[in-house]
Amino acid sequence: MTRKTRLLLILAFFSFLATDLPSAGQVPEPAAPSSLKTFFTVRSAQPDDTLPPEIRKEFEKDDGSPLRSVAVDLDGNGKEEKFVLCGVPSAAGGPQWLVYDPATGPTRGIVVGTIVFIARESDDGYPKLETYWMQGGAMSVVFRYKYARGRYGRIGTRAMTLWETSEYFRAKPPLDLDKELVEIK
Repeated sequence: MTRKTRLLLILAFFSFLATDLPSAGQVPEPAAPSSLKTFFTVRSAQPDDTLPPEIRKEFEKDDGSPLRSVAVDLDGNGKEEKFVLCGVPSAAGGPQWLVYDPATGPTRGIVVGTIVFIARESDDGYPKLETYWMQGGAMSVVFRYKYARGRYGRIGTRAMTLWETSEYFRAKPPLDLDKELVEIK
């Protein structure tokens, strides 16, 4: 066997091994477990006539339109809290959601956004929340919320350009709008 033939065989062997690898022969990192537990959007909100009228006073503004809600067991106690959607946007521009505990009665704060992301990480037994919405034009906004002293409070704000928004969603697990409120693996 000539030196040239041996070299061609070695190159062919390594080419064969590299066919199962992504482009440029790079091995992808194992997928990190998602920090998101689930998510929902305004389209998940259903009419809810079980809500007491006095919770309307918690919204920044309210037009009296029928309230809609999304039920989620936030604290893992087997009883669902409700995200109550108001018909009037917040002063920041996004949809207002009142976090309400129908079992015990207290409200747990207002969050603002079209998409509500519920994290696996928690504070005081309640998950961290992140919300997203388009502000208008080429700008979108993300708010981060933390639970403390019985209420959700905003702990961070990020205004993003279209490119930054694209990168923001690229870093999230794929969001299937037909699987809202389904646990993300």
